[in-house]
Amino acid sequence: MVNDHTSRTSTLINFERDRTLAARRSGKTEAVLVIATPNEITAAGMETVLHASGYRVAARCSSENDLLRSLDAYRPDIIMLAENLVGGDIARTVSRLRARNCSVAMIFLLDEHESLRASVLLDLDVEGILLSVACSTSLIDCVKSVHHGRKWLDPALLRHLATAERSPQIASSLTLREADIVHLVSRGLRNKEIASKLHLSEGTVKMHLHHIYAKLRIGSRTQLAMSMAGAWTPGSNSETRQGEPTALDSATAARLQPKTSA
Repeated sequence: MVNDHTSRTSTLINFERDRTLAARRSGKTEAVLVIATPNEITAAGMETVLHASGYRVAARCSSENDLLRSLDAYRPDIIMLAENLVGGDIARTVSRLRARNCSVAMIFLLDEHESLRASVLLDLDVEGILLSVACSTSLIDCVKSVHHGRKWLDPALLRHLATAERSPQIASSLTLREADIVHLVSRGLRNKEIASKLHLSEGTVKMHLHHIYAKLRIGSRTQLAMSMAGAWTPGSNSETRQGEPTALDSATAARLQPKTSA
């Protein structure tokens, strides 16, 4: 029984590999991908979105060893690799994959809570970094860019890095999602607008803001925006530091005032 199952699996792998090679020989330009994540639901959802956009997913892998076998079997154009599959030594995994197939492009799926590793990933030899909570549009944009030879970085991660540069004290204590919300608050957006941009419910945005206020020891949206502008020190007892340097114009300040219904 075991041998029969192994035989069927081997036949399936050979069939899929032959289909992939035949498609490439016929001149088709579709990218062939392998998705590597231990989360089966995430992998299935990504495969559905990619197939709907004309991309071919040759395999879904739940371990690094499965990924290495699939890399040899299908010779994919792109690997979508979840950070929680490789463990702590990301550089070692990238090197192993490059040694196996130097031409393969790699997209890292970064968990939104792993903000401390974001700067490390920027130094790695990868073509794209995508948040695991990204919407389907961002997923396709990322794959399309990487397939055409361009680097791609999740916009939410870019905003987090911008936050880190402007206010490292704030960025170091927040998740990527929280930093994204802080960035949008600093632009004067209200909860409903933030929810629409991030594809969240308004209630979820309010929950994130509650956690942000607690972490930064502040009590209002105005203080949060001022801290990003350099006019507020988190945890301080006054509205501004000496000299009151502020980058908020009157229109933005007016929009930051909470509604009575909030």
